[in-house]
Amino acid sequence: MNTTAWLCLIIILLLLILIVAVVLSVKQSQLFFKITNKNIRDSVQIKSLELTPSTQSLVELAVEVWRLEKRLQKSSESHSDDQNKAFDNSLAKLQRYLEKNDISLTDYTDKKYNEGMNLDILSIEKDPDIPHSIIKETHEPAVLHKGQLIKKAKVVVLEK
Repeated sequence: MNTTAWLCLIIILLLLILIVAVVLSVKQSQLFFKITNKNIRDSVQIKSLELTPSTQSLVELAVEVWRLEKRLQKSSESHSDDQNKAFDNSLAKLQRYLEKNDISLTDYTDKKYNEGMNLDILSIEKDPDIPHSIIKETHEPAVLHKGQLIKKAKVVVLEK
């Protein structure tokens, strides 16, 4: 092969390399613009986050709703009817939220006490005049999710 043929082959090879480089450059530019356009579109679109509360947050909320209900029952006489109605409506909204999340509460106050109950006993008081042991006071209710206990009640027991 003579020199001219080699030069032609080298020129053809360089042209092929140049064509491949141009094609790759165009593809890379298209990809860059696609990514940039998607980033711009994503940054402009309104995003809606689906926030779900943690189980611990729901437990704490449930206990506080229960406490609020007890406090409102004790103080309802000092409020006007309109105030009591407003408090009851707000309390009902909170309780519906808990129900929607399958959270329920159990207050054991004045219930018969049995040794095997799944409770945290804060103290035991004696009273020989009662026929059987009862739960004198619930400091925190039991919290259940779909019927399953997720937090034990904290109670004071009145024993015979």
